[in-house]
Amino acid sequence: MKLWYETPAREWTQALPLGNGHLGAMAYGGAEGRFDLSEVTCWSGAAQEKTLSATAAESMKQARRLLTQERYLEADTLLADCCGLKENYGTQVPMGRLVAAVEREPVSTVRALDLMDGLCRDTLSFDDMTVVRESFCSNPDKVFCVHLQADAGSLPRLRVWLEGWSQPSRTEWSEAGFQVTGRALENIHSDGLHGVRYAMRLSVETDGASSWTRFGIAIDGATHLTLRMTAATSLFGEDPEALCAQRLEAVCAQSWDALRARHVEAHRGWMDRCTLSLAETNASGLPTDRRIAAWREDDGDQALIALFFQYGRYLLLNSSWPDSRLPAALQGVWNDDRACRMEWTDDMHLDINTQMNYYPAEKTGLSDCHTPLFRWIRERLMPEGERMAKALYGLDGWGAHTVSNAHGWAAPGWGVGWAFAVSGGAWVAYHLWEHYLYTRDKDFLQEHFDVLTGAARFLLGLLTEDPETGEWVTNPSYSPENAFQKEDGPHHVTTGCTFDILVTKTIFDAVLEGSGVIGWQDPLLDDIRAMLPKLPPLRVGRHGQLQEWHRDFEEAYPDHRHTSHLLGMHPFNRILPERMPELAAAVRTTLDRRLGDNATDIVLANWAGALLILYSARLREGSNALAFVRPMIRFLSRENMMITHEGPITTITGGIYELDGNTGFTAGVAEMLLQGHDGELDVLPAIPSDLRTGAFTGLVAYGGHVVDATWDEKTVRVTVRAGLDGPLTVRCGGQRRTVDCRRGESRELRFPREG
Repeated sequence: MKLWYETPAREWTQALPLGNGHLGAMAYGGAEGRFDLSEVTCWSGAAQEKTLSATAAESMKQARRLLTQERYLEADTLLADCCGLKENYGTQVPMGRLVAAVEREPVSTVRALDLMDGLCRDTLSFDDMTVVRESFCSNPDKVFCVHLQADAGSLPRLRVWLEGWSQPSRTEWSEAGFQVTGRALENIHSDGLHGVRYAMRLSVETDGASSWTRFGIAIDGATHLTLRMTAATSLFGEDPEALCAQRLEAVCAQSWDALRARHVEAHRGWMDRCTLSLAETNASGLPTDRRIAAWREDDGDQALIALFFQYGRYLLLNSSWPDSRLPAALQGVWNDDRACRMEWTDDMHLDINTQMNYYPAEKTGLSDCHTPLFRWIRERLMPEGERMAKALYGLDGWGAHTVSNAHGWAAPGWGVGWAFAVSGGAWVAYHLWEHYLYTRDKDFLQEHFDVLTGAARFLLGLLTEDPETGEWVTNPSYSPENAFQKEDGPHHVTTGCTFDILVTKTIFDAVLEGSGVIGWQDPLLDDIRAMLPKLPPLRVGRHGQLQEWHRDFEEAYPDHRHTSHLLGMHPFNRILPERMPELAAAVRTTLDRRLGDNATDIVLANWAGALLILYSARLREGSNALAFVRPMIRFLSRENMMITHEGPITTITGGIYELDGNTGFTAGVAEMLLQGHDGELDVLPAIPSDLRTGAFTGLVAYGGHVVDATWDEKTVRVTVRAGLDGPLTVRCGGQRRTVDCRRGESRELRFPREG
């Protein structure tokens, strides 16, 4: 599983990503040997004591009354006063740049990224020698390492340089190496005066002669060069300079070979947990950039789908190792210096992006990579959410809205049209329940149950009675980031959107079921049981679509990329096609309407394309799922396989990388291969006939059942390693088999291949 190229990278979306959940490096290769550096806690801005106006609570009270009366124009005016105060919200920013250059132009260059080992290898060929530059980010040692060596004799002159991204920053050099100190300051999402202190420290080990030039350290006559670099910030109250010195002292005592071996063992231990193999063609042997270009002409290179699948796992792992200090932001651990300058920022978006970053975690063997998200929710988001719930709504429990940051921002955003995803916090908290469903870890559930109950208390308090139907609906409510059409124009905020009701029902059900698992008792449970029957059901609208709002409003933007009202299909498992054919048909109609003749919005958003794969897989529409896989590679992926927003087109937002496109792609393909809900394992539920042969290992279903499968045109062979004791039903094609399982034991089954 490798990406490889015959030319150096010229831009960020051609460079190859390395990471360890703390540090990120984008490797450009070639003689220049450039690495763009980032660090997960390198944030501008600061925690804000005041995130709401002094009159926000009263404005919200009045706005909720007006929304119940459907006086939307007046309510919007008041809601503008309830938006958050974006004084020092901040953003994740780049940290700096390292150069490990060869001062001679090679005859040819080949660069490659091994996904399984997490190693980048540049091979520079000269007339008289070959120079190999190898690099990796080690999680065990919290260090970024680069090594250069020639196959014979001395290396050409080398040059090493390290610098910070921001001003002010300072680079100091001594015989031992470099130290860079700086501040993460910017004035788009903060005041330009607040941001973490950061430090980078680099050791230079070589047998060559070093001299200082205005371009960095020049090294002559060396047979080898080893660079070890670490970085830290003050976000968690630590001294970044001291922490870097401590880490570097530890790793400098270790040889390159030892550091490399420790890294590969740890990295491969995660990546080997889940694999996918699909049929190769002649195009499979091409360099990756040419392979993607060839796909645009002929998309028969099925093995490229498998490579993208594994790439999504690679990016999630290296953005969110279990000990990462923060969860994966919009761009993971990497930063292109573009998203952080956009209006949306490089932060945690809670109306799809952060959730989708983690969609493949449990199913593809990366369950523990969820840990940074859970830690952030408990330690940062929930405390801020409790403060916000009381200050803005006068409610108990905790909540959060559309966006959040390193400090756990929970207030609404700063625009009525997208700020009020009132169940954003509860939706991201649902990942805790998903983790339990996969692992059945009662201790984990006990430890985190207050997160779920706090989210439920807040949602319960948001419910108000609808005077027309007598149903209880969330108030305020909106369907991210869509608008409905009224006589006086489009509006975003109303009451009882399907999105919010789905999240509310799902969190309520999780609290009821979880309380039985851990023996939790509280009057909240009686309140939830009494409220559930009063919540609106899912409804089919006038066009046969799944109704998006409590009223059957017309969409202001029919091709809108967000489809949050379809969460009942995925990931909440509330719409099961075999049991609910009418609702499943309404989902299909919704998608067809979104994909009308002039659809562009839903097609050109990377995560929206991934949702089309996911929904099609849940509808058991394998051909449609594959049809949406194809344009994600054809239109949205860049040369380094990073899937970008709006694809590689020339606009201010075009070509900006978002992690969720790749992780969503992986999650979608995983759903085509295995589904496990409603008490069954469904193997190859949405595999199209085009994928005639293939194999996967290590996909996980609810209950911790681990599934391997191999298929050809006639037979599907399945191995299930049970996660629970008891009978287990396995479905494949039109057949079901029930086997008695014991936890940890394997069962092998064989099914005829249909179609």
